[in-house]
Amino acid sequence: MSSLIVGIVSETLVQQHYLKHTVDDMGCPLGGSFLVSELGTDKALAKIASTSINAWIIDVDVERLGDDAEVFQRWLYDLETPIVYSEGNTYNAAGPDFVSWTRQLKTKILSLEGLHQLASMGQIKANNIWVLAASTGGPDAVKKFLDALPSDLDVAFIYVQHLGEGHSQALSQSVVRDNRYACSVAVHGDVLAAGRVLIVPPEHQISLQPNGSVVAHAQKEWKGVYKPSIDHIVASVASNYGAHSGVIFFTGMGSDGSKSCRLMTLHGGQSWTQVLSSCVSTSMPKEVMNTGCSSKIDTPENLARHLTAQLTR
Repeated sequence: MSSLIVGIVSETLVQQHYLKHTVDDMGCPLGGSFLVSELGTDKALAKIASTSINAWIIDVDVERLGDDAEVFQRWLYDLETPIVYSEGNTYNAAGPDFVSWTRQLKTKILSLEGLHQLASMGQIKANNIWVLAASTGGPDAVKKFLDALPSDLDVAFIYVQHLGEGHSQALSQSVVRDNRYACSVAVHGDVLAAGRVLIVPPEHQISLQPNGSVVAHAQKEWKGVYKPSIDHIVASVASNYGAHSGVIFFTGMGSDGSKSCRLMTLHGGQSWTQVLSSCVSTSMPKEVMNTGCSSKIDTPENLARHLTAQLTR
């Protein structure tokens, strides 16, 4: 069950029905559901005041409200909780746009849930976000890299390792053994805080918010051959964190990451690779090197020293 308590304001009972169904499908508790015409009543205001609603879903066209517009706008002005506007007014379940509308609304709710968890955890995003990308032989190389890092750097890592489902937890325990980094499998609402390593799960997609929170899309599988997708995560990090981000490609097979490393460079971030002579499998770092985007090539231990020098400069 989600910790995000949702309130709904709509114009009609039909809108209310579909919005309630979407909130229920997300597993979010419903704190109250109101027609916009009810907002001026003492009963509705008392119920709102007595419920700890964390976010509102509002589907109201002010231009159609008539006499209710002033009351609604006054209530909206005093609102301090986050709002999701359900745009589109697509309430025909048989219509061609209904699935798309539902998906977009769920994505907005997921983002708000991440923000709510972020606030409740009291953590803030690290100033620097780096992706650790690997495939065959990756866990050993990534562990050597983390072991060579000091623990007080203002950096968070998101670790994308090609692996089968069900192995993420064991991986999280092994890569931080003997070093001081906290490592866990990324879940909805996690924060990319300094000193943390979040492992991307192969079972479903995740995306990252500009504030450093994780949004987990439990119903979305990774697109393409690789699970999880390095290209997907690197693109998300590059677009959100720009010059304060980077990616290190360790040993691995395949070409995952060779597209997104160009995007990382375009956004002002950096792409580094493990030197081929120390790789168990060379194809992935070699594909990245062939793009011309790799600005540093070295062993895992030396890459850690380069990052330390850069972040403490």
